[in-house]
Amino acid sequence: MKRSIILSNLGSCSDRYVTEGYDAPVSLKELFQQLKKLKGVDGVELVGTWHIRPNNTQEIKSMLEEVGLPVVSIIPDHFGTKYWGKGAFTAPDAAVRQEAIDSTLRICETAHALSCPVISIWNGQDGFDYPLQADYAALNEYLIQGLYALASREPDLMFALEYKPKEPRNHCSIPNVYSALYLAEKTGLPNVGVTVDFGHSLLAGENVSDAICVAQKHHRLAHIHINDNFRMWDDDLITGSVHTIEYLELFYWLQKIGYQGYLSIDQYPYREDSLQAAQQSLDWMTMLERTASRIDPEKMDAILKDQDAVASTRYIREILLGA
Repeated sequence: MKRSIILSNLGSCSDRYVTEGYDAPVSLKELFQQLKKLKGVDGVELVGTWHIRPNNTQEIKSMLEEVGLPVVSIIPDHFGTKYWGKGAFTAPDAAVRQEAIDSTLRICETAHALSCPVISIWNGQDGFDYPLQADYAALNEYLIQGLYALASREPDLMFALEYKPKEPRNHCSIPNVYSALYLAEKTGLPNVGVTVDFGHSLLAGENVSDAICVAQKHHRLAHIHINDNFRMWDDDLITGSVHTIEYLELFYWLQKIGYQGYLSIDQYPYREDSLQAAQQSLDWMTMLERTASRIDPEKMDAILKDQDAVASTRYIREILLGA
């Protein structure tokens, strides 16, 4: 399966307590140099203003050619500055809502220049924090209008909605896979899909494989972010470090449904060496894919048909531990 990584995962990470970052700052060129040290990565994902500036497209193209990797997705930055503090696509100010569209269209121009097929929309500031703060129906309509404006203007690009139940808002406007699918369907356009982030799905109380399968069934599964957490927060831990069996299940279903997209590392190793943490995720993916391929399709189909949890846990234990 094809693997990619969000470029900033290889740099210094900061949080609200250590705002200067847990390591020394890393330049854009240094981030690309880090990519060359990874084994098993097939692409890179960029984040709006973090990596893309008005006049650096050629610079990025040159660095991509040097590392020999394609850009698989770009995430517009609708969340990292105070301008989006009250939302992007759902902001109460119509001018801000229009800028969310316009700034995304500018990112689309960069995507075309870099032959990038996916714009992954994570609109973390869209939502609300208190009861009786927002007109929920209006927010929903703003989202549909904004997404339609983008997808109808750029039919050759896939706009993938990355859902998350909370953070930075207490209630984000696209909290789960079904809300993302609803919005995609309401646009009436085929190039609006879903990004399933493993950690966001856990945080939403979902079974990630279930989310993957329902998005695929509706022909809307566009992109996947991988990481791990303890379900209480978006911890962005190393892939497979906590939910190992759920990850094995994920790779089984990805093989079964014939997923053709990328698995993109989206983790923030605050106190760990970022390069080593990324390599661990890549190595985990290799072993999980290899292990999932040992699952006998006929045997597993029979187990699933009977919904036999005892047989399933026995079989997975044998595959994982050999006993």
